[in-house]
Amino acid sequence: MDLTSLDSGQLDLKALDSGGLDSALARDHSASSTRATSEFFAHLEQNLAREQEIAPFDLLGRSLSYNPYPPRFKEMFPSLDSTSVNMPAVMVRGFGFEALEGIVAKQPALIVLDLARDELARPSGEGLECVGYLRHYTNALIVLRDYFINPYQMLQALVYGADAIMLNHLPKNAKALLDFAFRLNLMSFAFIESPKDIKRAIMARSEGLAVVESIYDEVATLIPRQKCLAKLVLESRGADSSALDSAMPGSKSRSSRVPDFTCVSM
Repeated sequence: MDLTSLDSGQLDLKALDSGGLDSALARDHSASSTRATSEFFAHLEQNLAREQEIAPFDLLGRSLSYNPYPPRFKEMFPSLDSTSVNMPAVMVRGFGFEALEGIVAKQPALIVLDLARDELARPSGEGLECVGYLRHYTNALIVLRDYFINPYQMLQALVYGADAIMLNHLPKNAKALLDFAFRLNLMSFAFIESPKDIKRAIMARSEGLAVVESIYDEVATLIPRQKCLAKLVLESRGADSSALDSAMPGSKSRSSRVPDFTCVSM
């Protein structure tokens, strides 16, 4: 059954399984940084509670009146009807200002900023503060990648200047979180590292799915055409700028609308 023409609200999830996900579920493709545990999420909730004591939700909301960096993703992202587009990207884990010059030199079209939280759920590097610096010194779209569990994090992403968010995992309240991101005009991506993530992302109504290259070809045709689909081509740490061009193969399926986020780790 071809699901590419179906709206996500009309998906036959049984057909989605029979279309090829069941056979792929037996394999475990892992590309995430750290496997989150219940202890990790407990620390994350505590950290967010402390942050909200310093900058309450209402205060952050009022600050949007002075926000110099509104989200641009939906305005600048290539049309889904356009020809195949390759978007060179830089994957930054735990941003440090010493890496800023190297990031700018690569002239990426997109920066995936992974907060790379440690076991105590503390962001590595400079944390959210660097988003504004990246917006100031580059023209790249900024995608903030994190473990999102609270609408407060979505508002933080917007206030600090992110153009889009990427959910490392899909919590139980994922649909409510993604609905809130939509209201904020933040593009949302669900990070897809195994086939079982796809059904949950669709049910949560994620606008975009960022699929790791290792499983892209086997699952791309199962994703509704209304979804923004990206293939994450992850390069090794230390790759030079020439790798951005050499590592962007044309998409074998749905190439008329699929950008390849060729991510070079920093």
